[in-house]
Amino acid sequence: MQVRPHCVIIPLLVALIFLLLTASCSNHRNDLTVFAAASLADVLQPLGKRFESEKGISVNYNFSGSWTLSQQVSLGAPADVFISGGPGPMDVLDDKNLLAHGSRSDLLGNMLVIVAKGQHNTAMFSPTDLLQDEVKRIAMGDPSLAPAGTYAREALQTIGLWSDLRDKFVYGLNVRTALEYARSGNADVAIVYATDVASDEQLRLLWTFPPETHSPIRYPIAVIGKSDKPRKAAEFLVFLRSEGSSEIFIEHGFNPLALLE
Repeated sequence: MQVRPHCVIIPLLVALIFLLLTASCSNHRNDLTVFAAASLADVLQPLGKRFESEKGISVNYNFSGSWTLSQQVSLGAPADVFISGGPGPMDVLDDKNLLAHGSRSDLLGNMLVIVAKGQHNTAMFSPTDLLQDEVKRIAMGDPSLAPAGTYAREALQTIGLWSDLRDKFVYGLNVRTALEYARSGNADVAIVYATDVASDEQLRLLWTFPPETHSPIRYPIAVIGKSDKPRKAAEFLVFLRSEGSSEIFIEHGFNPLALLE
């Protein structure tokens, strides 16, 4: 009896595909998927590696603007944990009952600052210097996509400069995009978080907005209700609020709110 090649090849391909899918599922069974604000990228990467070393659970990150991430979760994107750059994007998920009950808390605080490239010639001492003709482009996160942009708008409105500066604004998808505009020279200054410039040798701090000029900068964290790894996700939340993690957050310029409780 002659065996036709395709009679052997097709079942073999099906078997191989099954094995690949099984292996893929096995490889990712112990992973966590964390959606996090772009401003947290530098600090969460080393913390993720430390968590994996201690717990044997690897962390895969999706960094972007918080409103973008919130929308992705709302549309069903698979995530285990969400860390937002502000309460608004988290509130949307909370209102839709998409968060695990009782898992939400405020993790971190931050400050809002004005920065410029190191060799920039404009000597600034207050936000009113943004009105100078030498300052042609002011970068910030898009208020509709990034909480950093919302805080920037609030601060400039509070000090009465928002309307006068509107023609100078250049919006980024998130705070890191705004930071890159200043770093590359595509903007004269940027309004970003203090942590964004803390370890950046190319940029210098020009001004720190008083906290009373904008809403408190908070990074809420929560487990996503549809996570299929709720216990591992809860472990990650506890880990981020630990003393060891708080020390790393402080090194990166954040204010760990767990230490205030």
